[in-house]
Amino acid sequence: MMKSMVLPILAAGVLAVSQASAIEIKGAHYLSPTHPLGVGYEVFKDVVEAESGGDIKVRIFAGGALLPAKAISDGIRDGVADVGTVTMSYTPSYYPHGLLMADLAMFGPNDTAATFAQSELFTMHCPGCQEDARKQNHILMVGFSTPQYVLIGKGAMNTLETIKGKKLRAGGPLWARFAESVGAIAVNVPSSEIYEGLSRGILDAAMYARGGLKTHGLGDVADTVSEVPLGSFRANDYFAYNIDSWKKLTPAQRGIVLKGVAAGSVANLQSYAEGEREGVALGKEKGIKFLQPDAAMQKAVDAFVEADSDATIKSWEAKGLTDAAVIVAKYKELYRKYEALVAPIMDDDEALKALIYEHVYSKLDLNTFGVQ
Repeated sequence: MMKSMVLPILAAGVLAVSQASAIEIKGAHYLSPTHPLGVGYEVFKDVVEAESGGDIKVRIFAGGALLPAKAISDGIRDGVADVGTVTMSYTPSYYPHGLLMADLAMFGPNDTAATFAQSELFTMHCPGCQEDARKQNHILMVGFSTPQYVLIGKGAMNTLETIKGKKLRAGGPLWARFAESVGAIAVNVPSSEIYEGLSRGILDAAMYARGGLKTHGLGDVADTVSEVPLGSFRANDYFAYNIDSWKKLTPAQRGIVLKGVAAGSVANLQSYAEGEREGVALGKEKGIKFLQPDAAMQKAVDAFVEADSDATIKSWEAKGLTDAAVIVAKYKELYRKYEALVAPIMDDDEALKALIYEHVYSKLDLNTFGVQ
């Protein structure tokens, strides 16, 4: 009788120990689970839980439920969340290297190549980037890029003549500088006010992604998309990981998290790409014109990007960022590398995940990365 009771008791004890030893990762971001940023986090969760066989549980707090956007950096620093999306421009004094990257947002039109180039730069070639993050008690793991910005508005703006004097929504200093360089007027309004700005004539166009034709209702107030390549928003630390939480993971568990990071990053990019396709399709249904920039406009964009890059280096060096020139050169080198690598596989999720994992995350020493 006593012997028959022992095995169930032991089994229950083992189960209790197993459950008690399971690790929980708390993730925080500030958008909905269906937004591309949120989609990436849901994929991260699924991959980490599946790869760990359930030994790692992931809870995602979306929409600012745990931490609002501007508090995520401090929240990860203090351990409120283990991992989260940090928008570096919200706390600019924390992330000088991140803002340097934001100033390079018009270099290269391919958002996948830009994300992968940032991911390799941050994890393998930019000690200053990691030092900025370490001061906030987290690890910088992955780059980020929205889709390409273009001009969405009323009337053609694909030539230097047609853009001159137009009021353009600029989402940051870089785009304000571009607007001024072609004789346009930069207007600083948040993305949530673009629709009203266009409908009331406060704006002639917005420098924004084509997906906004659907997601922000711009297809109802715009009649023309001038496809002038204007870069994209690249100032997010998409998966910022708390150092104390990272140290609690075994090397094998860290590898699983990095697989989730790679998969989540690709899912975010592909979700954005799908939104772009839907926005363009809606625009065409509504009869919106899609115009390519003429040669003079494209030349002006290229000249601005080159000149602004040089000015950016000098500006950040004057602020004390002594490695600015090295970082800019390395980023451009990496962008060109990934632009060639991703071009044949842009629609292949598995190939993109394999690419970024092979070139970046598989090369990190899981015993030391983020720990020492």
